[in-house]
Amino acid sequence: MPRNPWFTGRQFSFGAAFANSLRSLTLLSLPLLSPVLGSPLVKSVVVVGASVPVNLGTQAGQPYDDRAIEKDVRTLWSKGGFADILVETTEETEGTTVVFHITPEPNLRLRYVRIEPSSFGLHPKVTEGTPVSRLRAHEIAIEARKRLKAEGYLNAQVDYDLVPVSKYVVDVRLTVREGDAVDVRAVAFVGDPGLDVKELRGALRNTRIRRVVPGIPGLWAGWRMLPAYNADAIDADLNRLRSLYLSKGYFDARVRLAGTEIQGKSAFVKLDVQSGARYRVREWAASGPGIANAQVHPGDGVMPMSALCSCLLAGRRDAERRGILDFSAKLAMQRVDAGSGASPVADLTATMAEGQPYHVGRIEFTGNRHFRDATVRRNFLLDEGDWLDRRLLRKSIARLNQTMQFEPVDVGSIGIHPHTKTGDADVDIRLTERNRRAWSISGPIGPVSFAGPLQASLSSRLPPWGRGLFELSTYAASVTLLAFAHPLLPFLSLTSKSPWLPILALERPFTPGEGWRSGFVLAPQMAWRPLTLSYATSQLQHRLLPTLAGDRGLEPELPVTMERPQGDTMLFCEPPKPRFAKLRVTVAMLIQFLGR
Repeated sequence: MPRNPWFTGRQFSFGAAFANSLRSLTLLSLPLLSPVLGSPLVKSVVVVGASVPVNLGTQAGQPYDDRAIEKDVRTLWSKGGFADILVETTEETEGTTVVFHITPEPNLRLRYVRIEPSSFGLHPKVTEGTPVSRLRAHEIAIEARKRLKAEGYLNAQVDYDLVPVSKYVVDVRLTVREGDAVDVRAVAFVGDPGLDVKELRGALRNTRIRRVVPGIPGLWAGWRMLPAYNADAIDADLNRLRSLYLSKGYFDARVRLAGTEIQGKSAFVKLDVQSGARYRVREWAASGPGIANAQVHPGDGVMPMSALCSCLLAGRRDAERRGILDFSAKLAMQRVDAGSGASPVADLTATMAEGQPYHVGRIEFTGNRHFRDATVRRNFLLDEGDWLDRRLLRKSIARLNQTMQFEPVDVGSIGIHPHTKTGDADVDIRLTERNRRAWSISGPIGPVSFAGPLQASLSSRLPPWGRGLFELSTYAASVTLLAFAHPLLPFLSLTSKSPWLPILALERPFTPGEGWRSGFVLAPQMAWRPLTLSYATSQLQHRLLPTLAGDRGLEPELPVTMERPQGDTMLFCEPPKPRFAKLRVTVAMLIQFLGR
C-alpha cells in the first residue's frame, strides 16, 4: 500500500506556520502525516544546516512513521534557535531517505520595541541589545495583549514583525488594535450577605468604584473612577470577599459570580453571597518549627483574626531572616458540638511549615548596559554568602526603584534559583533601563509669584564613562527655560532681572547607595542659595519618605490555606498598619509638595 503521496518525494517547510502557532501546524499536518500500515523501513536520516543536540525519534532501520517525523519537528522547535525546518523524503529501493533541512535563526539584536499607532501605556520590559527572534517577538506581543486585557480591552489584538535596522539589529514593531475598553459600571450583591454592603465594597480592590468628587442630588452624579473589567480582577475580588467572611467567623460562607452583563463599554457585575451561620471560636492554637509546643489560646467567641495573623506573620518574618524560601501556613477548622439551637462553635489550629534555608549564591544583574554592576550593587542590602533574607531583598529592590534609573522592578523581574545540595540560591535581577532622553513641562500649584516658576526642560543621560562619583551615566544634562514672576519670598529668587531664564544644568539624581554624594544639581546660572536649598530638600525627601512609609510596603500579605469540611479556601493576613498611619501620610504629602 503506498504512503501518503503528499509527503513522499516532496519538501515541506514548517517555519512560519509553526513559529506563529503550533495549532496551525497541527491542523495542516494531521491530514498529511497519517500513519499507514505496511510502511517500509527508513534507509537514512540526515540533518542539514545545523547540529541538532537531540536524539530524533526517526531512526534508520525503523519503520517509516509520519507521526514520528511530526514529533521530531515539534521537538526541534521547542529547542529554539531555528528560523525554518524543512523535511524532505525520497523513496528508494532500499527504503526511504529522510532529510531535515534546518535554517538557523540569525543572531539578531534588539534596538527597541515600537508600538503603533500608540503606546497605550505599554512598556515591554525588553532591554536594548538583547537577542531577539520571531519567537521572542511573538512572546512580547502575547505579553502586550495580556496587559491590554487587564486594562479592560477585552478584544485587543497585537500583531508583530521584525523591522531591520542594520544587518544584525532589528526593531520589534507591535501593531495594536485595541477595540473598546470595558469598565465596571456597577457591582451588585445578591443573596444573603449577612454583612453591610458598604463593608463588602470596601473589601474589593480590583473592581471597587472610587468616587473622586461627590455628586449633587438631582443635578450631577459626581466624578467616579471606574475600574477596568477583566475576568482575573473578578476572581481576585471573589477571593477577597471569601477572606473577609472567614475573618468575621463565617466559615461556611459561599461567594460566587452570579453573572456579568456587558453593555457597550460598561460591565455590570452581580455577585451571589450566602454568609451562612457565624461561628464562635472556643480556642485556637498555633504550631510550627519555631514553636516548641502548640500554644493553645482560649477564644472569647470572636474570630481572633488580629492575634492569629500577628502570630503567623511573625513566624514568616523569623523564617525569612533564617534564609527560608518556602514558608506556608494552614488553618484547620474543627466543629465542636454546641448543642441544639445554639450558635455553631469551632476550634482553630494554625500550622506553619518551612523548607530548607539558603545562603545567597551569586547576585547577577542583566540589562544594565550603561550602568556598572558596582553602581547597581551599592543599593543592595544583601551580600553573597549572607542568609537569603527575602525582606532585605524586597527592601533592596525598593531602593533600586528609588534611583529612577530603571523601569520599576517587580516580582516578575526577580529569579531565585536554589541549589538544594549546596544550600545556596542564585538571584537574577532583570533590569530595563529608562529612556536616556526626556522632556517635561511643569508649573506650580497656585500663583507663580508664590509657588514657583513655570518651566520646560529637555534632558539626556550622559554616556557610560568613569566610575564612582565620576561615573557619567549617573548624571543627566538638561536645558531648562524658566518663566517666573517677582517672588513673594525674596530669599528664593534667582539672580536674574528677566522673567525668562535659560538654565544649563548637570544633575545627579538621588541614589540610596550613594547617599550624600547624589541628589544635587550644578547650574552656573543659579545662585548658591537655591542650589543649596534644592540639595537639602532632595536629601530630606528621599530619606524621610521611606521611613514614613514604614515596612508595610516591604511585607506582602500572607495567604493562609483554610481547611474546611466543605472545601479549602484562602484567608489573607495583611501586615498591620504602622503607628500614626494618618499622620505619616500627611507628613509625606507635605514633604512631596515642598520638594516640587
